[in-house]
This record gives sequence, C-alpha cells and structure tokens, in this order.
Amino acid sequence: MDIENLPLNPIDIVEEVIYEKKWSFSRADEYELVADISSKWCQYRLYFTWSENIRAISFTITFDLKFPQTKIIKAYELIGLINEKLWLGHFDITSKNGIPAFRHTILSNADSDFLHKKLENLVDIAIYECEKYYPSFQQVLFDEIEPSESLLFTNFEVFGSA
Repeated sequence: MDIENLPLNPIDIVEEVIYEKKWSFSRADEYELVADISSKWCQYRLYFTWSENIRAISFTITFDLKFPQTKIIKAYELIGLINEKLWLGHFDITSKNGIPAFRHTILSNADSDFLHKKLENLVDIAIYECEKYYPSFQQVLFDEIEPSESLLFTNFEVFGSA
C-alpha cells in the first residue's frame, strides 16, 4: 500500500492543532485525544473522538462546574436559552455527573489541510463560546440568579482593563 493512500486519522491532525497551541494533551488510543487548558474563567477539558464508521470527529469541552440535582432544572433552562443563540455546536449537561459541556461533531474528508483549519476554527469558536457563557453558568449555580438574567451581559464585548 502506497503511503499517500493510507487512510487519514483526523486525531493526528487534532494533535497538531493542540500541539501548535502549546496545550497539554494525551492520547488514550489512536482514536481519542484529551487536552486540558486553563482559561480566564476556569480549567477546561477537551475531548476528541474519531469514528471511522461515520467518518466524524466528536468534540466536547467540559467545565470545572457541577450542577447538583437541586439546580438541574435551572441549568437546563439556561442551556436552552444559550443554545438558541449558537450558530455552531450546543451546550448540554452530562447526565451522569451534572457537568456543563459544549459539544459539536464534524464530518471529515481526506483533505488534511482543510481539516486542520476546520479543527483550528472549531476549537477557537468553542472556547470563545465557553468563555462567553461560563459566567452565566456560575451565576445560576452559585448566585441564585435566574437563567434569563444571567445572560444579560453576555452580548457585551469588554475591551481593555480597568
């Protein structure tokens, strides 16, 4: 088999993207990669999984927050309001442990340069959305603020610092 005709493993391309960003990561196997990043608000964990059967990459970012059962209805209300605004991906709450997560799946093609740019853009957009809405999740969890109120300031861009 000629090296140019070997099947593309998109997790190798994910690894390139994560490496270029200088984030720590590990590979559980050839079809999975996990990365950890520190951001302005919290520690995020990024999960990438490749499915050869459907030729798609599942991408998930989990937060360092956990909603107890007593707050889960408010969390779902907040997620519904946020998801109405998103163009790409969606937020949900993991059913097993109440952790907010951003999720998106992309189909892959054989063009590695195109996939590299696509993954780079996806990671940047997803982290931007997580950073934008993290304070809302925090307010609903810790400050007894209604979900709709927690979103009031998410559309404002802050430039500079005081």
